[in-house]
Amino acid sequence: MTGSQHRAVRFQRWLLAAALLFPGTGSWAATAGNASSPGPRKGAEGFVVSIMSSTQGNFGKLSIGAGYLGGGPYLDEKNVRREGLHAGLSITIEGKPSRFQQPDVHEGQTLDVAGYRIFVEKINPGNRGTIVLRLWSPVSRP
Repeated sequence: MTGSQHRAVRFQRWLLAAALLFPGTGSWAATAGNASSPGPRKGAEGFVVSIMSSTQGNFGKLSIGAGYLGGGPYLDEKNVRREGLHAGLSITIEGKPSRFQQPDVHEGQTLDVAGYRIFVEKINPGNRGTIVLRLWSPVSRP
């Protein structure tokens, strides 16, 4: 088992434990759409994933790490300097290190990465803040 596979298994175990301990709490578990189940389910509405600052979430071959979550200056998707609430992400695709990205994102922004669609739903700033993302895999995109 490679290091990234080991981290993915640990992360999935953590999600399962969190889902069992905190059912219905979106900031602790990956949930789909408005589903009442704490586990992810596939659907046209995508998967909703909440990632705490300084941690990462995995979705298929996609790995997303959340860094800074807060206000201040940043460059938007068009490389224009903006001021406001934003999040620094680290995005990797398994087996494709050249596709590594570190975008600053804002609420309402959509990213397309290696066929995956990532929509930034909510940024909850703070030292242990969270970012809520809606994800679609290449085969489940609307």
